[in-house]
Amino acid sequence: MWVELDMGLLRSAMSGPERAALDRAATDTDQQAALPEIAENIAAEWRCGLRSVCTVDARPLYIPSELLIHILADFRYRAATRLPGMKGLIDDLRVDEWRRANTIRDNLRNMTFVLPEEDFREESEQSGGGAELASGEGPYPTGEQMDGLL
Repeated sequence: MWVELDMGLLRSAMSGPERAALDRAATDTDQQAALPEIAENIAAEWRCGLRSVCTVDARPLYIPSELLIHILADFRYRAATRLPGMKGLIDDLRVDEWRRANTIRDNLRNMTFVLPEEDFREESEQSGGGAELASGEGPYPTGEQMDGLL
């Protein structure tokens, strides 16, 4: 299933102190556009990588739910490093989550994703069969595929 990377979903991945700091930082007039911009950049980067392995959803902020935890880790880290007053919330766990997300993003070719519903599939110049899964053997990399990546 593909889900929209909206602010509610992004905020759900944050702890209470992170959300409070985010709310304070995002009310600064210089930062009001930062969160949507961060979300758009993250969605675009992940979707770019996905295009090399599957058809993506035509709706710009939609991402596969299989990747949600990693994309949210990416968002959390980027928001915390970009917005004022958030850097103190970055601990080793958050950095490790972000690094893991980058590893997953860089190795999308080794994964399988359920394609978007047919009505929402992005138009492609390539033609092909009607397979519902793209690439790899399962929705998550195997231990063998991840060996040495961390």
